[in-house]
Amino acid sequence: MKIFNSSMNLNFLNSISTQKKSSLPDFKDFLLEKIKEVDESQKKAEKAIQALAKGEDVDLAEVALTISKADLDFKLLLRIRNKVIEAYQEIMRMQI
Repeated sequence: MKIFNSSMNLNFLNSISTQKKSSLPDFKDFLLEKIKEVDESQKKAEKAIQALAKGEDVDLAEVALTISKADLDFKLLLRIRNKVIEAYQEIMRMQI
């Protein structure tokens, strides 16, 4: 028994893709926003480190968590960058 009709699925997918195209940001905009978020995370971690170094009343666990989050965000951004570079290099190796 067929549950889905293939032509119905294609029409449904086409309608979703046309609706999503206008609402989804470009990859460039998405990437720039994520870079800004990573930068803010790095700045927040640096402020927490400076506050700890100055002897202000800060929670050591909170500082460690902030640093870990900034590190993780940066590593993720680095992996994304590496994947983009690999994709670019693969495209450049293609013969036309």
